[in-house]
Amino acid sequence: MFAPALPTAPRAQARVLIPAELSGPPAPWGQVLHTLGGDTMGTSWSVQLWAGAGLPERPLRRAIQAVLDDVVVQMSTWEPDALISRFNRLPAGESLVLPDGFALVIDTALQVARRSAGAFDPTVGAAVGRWGFGPAELAGPETDTAATPGWARLGWAPATHRLTQPGGLRLDLSAIAKGHAVDRVSAVLRDSGLPHHLVDIGGELSGQGLKPSGQPWWVDLEMPDPACPLPPTRVALHGLAVATSGDYRRWRLGAQGQRLSHTLDPRTGAPVAHAVASVTVLHPSAMWADAWATALMVLGPVEGLALAEAEDLPALWIERPTPAQAGWRETLSPALRALLA
Repeated sequence: MFAPALPTAPRAQARVLIPAELSGPPAPWGQVLHTLGGDTMGTSWSVQLWAGAGLPERPLRRAIQAVLDDVVVQMSTWEPDALISRFNRLPAGESLVLPDGFALVIDTALQVARRSAGAFDPTVGAAVGRWGFGPAELAGPETDTAATPGWARLGWAPATHRLTQPGGLRLDLSAIAKGHAVDRVSAVLRDSGLPHHLVDIGGELSGQGLKPSGQPWWVDLEMPDPACPLPPTRVALHGLAVATSGDYRRWRLGAQGQRLSHTLDPRTGAPVAHAVASVTVLHPSAMWADAWATALMVLGPVEGLALAEAEDLPALWIERPTPAQAGWRETLSPALRALLA
């Protein structure tokens, strides 16, 4: 969803988003740019980092891949033996004690669910399966007759990491797990003494540190459609992550030929039906950016803008033309406007 920008001055017509402060020492002169990559979660990952020319890349690549494989083993609904799949099969009243990473994701997901009034819900798995955007095994009943939303029925004990299945709920963490993986890879790099890096997993990025030139990691936000005439946006990722939720990569046609977004509204169990093509969120954590982007995609630019203001989130909505609205339209949250150079 993003492309690393060339280290040149932004085009005149492009907008530039820069954090209030670019602090900390840059990568030392003499270090070189290393690029690593691989596959995970049905997409690709890449890492760019500044280090000495003799950096042992092979063991570092193995360490990164091991972290990503661990996320898959815990949180991929496409893996029948994954921990999340085991939880989804539990009978009512039974529970699992989650490892630290999974516990962090669940805790964050439930916080975003509560603060978004259910626009984000990690228990949306049954609807994901029913609409054909996940494994068929996830598919659940057409309607959920429970008065309480799924996220509020999960039995979660943060102190012990124990998650209890209330019966019939199906977790789907695809709207947060990839961001969590970005954060974990970034942590591996920092712990390895490599603080100047850019991590990209399927278009979700985290940029840390500075290049030897003192420049941050510049990335260009991808437009949801080549025909979109809105000004391009270039972001300086320095202690920041960026995530986008949109309908322009994963969607399918409905029975009446309409575009069905893979983003589902947990409150209705159906694909979002508004004209929003994409929502981009900036946050220090890729996991939080990932989850908030989904919540704001569900809410749209009216309700979503109110939430972004309340949470002080830098967010950008792009809407497609509709019969009632000529031309493309964008909405910028106040926190995003504050980053405009």
